[in-house]
This record gives sequence, structure tokens and C-alpha cells, in this order.
Amino acid sequence: MRKYRRINRNSTSVLQAYQVTLMACGMSLVFLLLAIVISCFVSTNALFANTAGFFHSLIKLFAIASCISFTLYIIFSNQREAVSTFGIPEMSVSAKKLSKKILRLFNDKQITDVLKLSNPTRYGDEMPLLYVWIDDDYSNGYIAIENIGNFERMDREKYEQRLSGILSGKYKRFAVISSELSAGDVYMLFYIEDTLTSQRFHINSSNQSLELFVSEDVHAIRLSKDLVWHTDITVSVSIIARTRCGKSKFVGSYMIPLMKKQGWIVEYNSAKLDRYVKEFNGQHEAEEIVKRAEYWVSIMKERLALINEANQDKYLDMEDMPDIAIVFDELGNLNAELELNKELKKRWESAINKLTATGGSSGIHVIAVSQFATKEGFLPSLARVNCSDAVIMLGGAADSGDERRYMMAGFADLPKRSYGKGQGVARIVGSGRKWENSPHFYETPWFD
Repeated sequence: MRKYRRINRNSTSVLQAYQVTLMACGMSLVFLLLAIVISCFVSTNALFANTAGFFHSLIKLFAIASCISFTLYIIFSNQREAVSTFGIPEMSVSAKKLSKKILRLFNDKQITDVLKLSNPTRYGDEMPLLYVWIDDDYSNGYIAIENIGNFERMDREKYEQRLSGILSGKYKRFAVISSELSAGDVYMLFYIEDTLTSQRFHINSSNQSLELFVSEDVHAIRLSKDLVWHTDITVSVSIIARTRCGKSKFVGSYMIPLMKKQGWIVEYNSAKLDRYVKEFNGQHEAEEIVKRAEYWVSIMKERLALINEANQDKYLDMEDMPDIAIVFDELGNLNAELELNKELKKRWESAINKLTATGGSSGIHVIAVSQFATKEGFLPSLARVNCSDAVIMLGGAADSGDERRYMMAGFADLPKRSYGKGQGVARIVGSGRKWENSPHFYETPWFD
């Protein structure tokens, strides 16, 4: 990798000092060689013998000029602006070949005319340094572009999509999914991913097939091939999706049965009576749902007392204290019913706020499911905040900027996309940089 800044000259560019001295050194060497040739010629010819001393003087003059200009070239060359290098992890031979092919896409035309990342100066266009890293399974990587005072251009709206456009064609499976500054703000990292290869699970109709997705870590719930929800890090989850987007199927036919297979205690409550309420011993009447929430608050207090008596900090340090998953589905319908009974509404808000705020220390996990991410259609404000570290939004909800703003602060302005059934975005803290830095495309398990 080069040591000094590369500058592309144009018709109006001024020569730099090291370039001037290099040209002077070259011209001096040419004249020196010419003087030596002529001196050899005149020394063998008696007719020009009296001019030999003159050419000997010229040889000395051009030799001195060459030495001086070369010395100045070395000095000025070492004073050039040095580039900031960036250390990338080791790659396999095949991954390194792929990274070089992608790097060749970012030629001078793309950098200067399309991305406009070069800096125009009187000496020409300063070119940033680029690195490309690809992991060994060719599904993830990043493009590192040097920040040479051009960050405001790299941070513009829809810039990631412009960068993805350069990858179109042979490498169209790769797209930029997020970006961030490196430590020290020296490089801008654009993370790329194979977006054409689906990471969703495919499940046949047999319930036994869920055995394939059971984790050895009972606190880890696998949601796709590249997404694991670590419930010991992020306690509760919010799921927002319109009708017919597959949210109830996702929770009732995959998440809850999988948790049960991993030794969890599960309960499915919904303001709309459906088969999951019956299957997982839940309630569907508003008052009964509130009573169940209050019941689990009492269980939470009992567990916390046991943890305190054992001089432990949390349930993870206790034996025989399994995780508990409580689903509250159709929250919009529940809120509508609670509006008719203010006392019941206060009891609900008190219980759900306690469960989401303190339940994690006792192993109680809330799965909040609703059609709309609005004040009227979801949890109370405190509970919503407590459930905002893990959010899955499917279908039209994922494409709604207002609802993303409500659930994922700072991510309202995402490109508009059309999501199919079971498709949307997810952001889950503790599931790796890809999933926690920004909302990422997600597909729920598909039942064949």
C-alpha cells in the first residue's frame, strides 16, 4: 500500500516541489550524458582538442546539478503528505481475490466524478485511500474510505445507495447496509452484505423440525441463520406488523414453541381469542389479561426475593430458575377495551411497566405484539422504552417512517422498500454490530 497521498493532475495543476526537482534532476542527467558523449568525441579528434577542457567543466557542472537536484528531490519527496493506513483482518486467498476485484470497481472516475470524494487542490485532485475486506464465507465485509476532509460528502442522505450502485452488475448481490466512522474518525466504513441470499429458516409442517433450531444456550433464541436474540442481554422484544404479515405465526408457531423446547415457561395472551391463547394457557379478556400481568408481577417479586436471599445479582446465577416468556398480542385491541375502564387501565400500566422494567433480573421476558407502533396501539411510554432495545417490524409497519421513529429513535429516514409476507427490519441490541447499529432487513422463518 502506498505511503504518500496520490494526486491526479489536470490541465490547470501546479507542479509540486518534488516534481520540479525530479524534472530538474532528469534534465541534468540528460545534459550530463550528452556532455560526456561529446567530450569523448572531441578528445579523439585533434581538431577540437582545445575545447576538451570546456566540456570537462560542463560535465562537472551537470554532475553537481544532478546531485543537488536529486538531494532536493529526496528532501521534498519525504515532506509530502503521508496517508493514514488502516489495518484490516487477515483474509483467505479466495476472499482476498474477491476484495481486489471489488476494489478495482472504485477507479478514479468513480471516486472523482460519481462519488465526488476527491479533494480539488492547486496541485490536482487528492485521492483518498480505499480498503476492501470480505469475510471467508463471502457474505459480509466493508469498504473503508479515507476521510480526507470529505466526511460531509460521505454522510449525505442516500449516499449508501449511491455506493451500492457501483457494486451493481457482477457484484450486485452486495449492497451497503450501514456505515460508521472508524476510531479516530480517520476512515468511513461502509458495511456490505450479500442481500440476495436469504437467511430465513425454512420449516416443514412437522413440529419436530423445530429441534433443528434449538440452541445449547437456553438464553439464545435463533431467529434466522444470522440473527440470534440473546435474552440474557436484551430482555424483552417488540414486534410490530399489520394483519396478514405473519406476526402471530412467527410468535405462536416458532418463537414460543422454540422457547418451550429450550426449557422456558411460556404464556400467550391476546385481546383476540385465537388458537395460540388456548395452546399456551393464555387469556383473551381484557380484565383477565391484566390479572395475568399482575400475577407475573407477583412471581417476579418472589423470584427477586429468592435471588436476594441467595446473595446473587440476577436469575442467571440461580439454579432451577428457568426463563419465562409472556406474550401480549393485539395490544391495540387491549388498549381500546381498557379505555372503557380507567381503573383497569391504571392497573395494566402499573403491571406492564414493572414487568418490563424489572422483570429481566428475575428471568421474565415480555414479547409485545401489535399492529401499529403508536401511543394508542402499543405499550405505555415507560414499557415501550424498556422494550425498544429489541424491535422487529414487518410489512407496512417496517416502511412507515413515523412508526420507526416511535420504536427506533433516529431511524425514521430509511429508503422506501416493499416488504413481502414475513419481511421487514429488525434491530436487536446484543446480536452483533450488524443488528444493533441500525435496522437491518429481516425475514421471519417460513413454514412450508
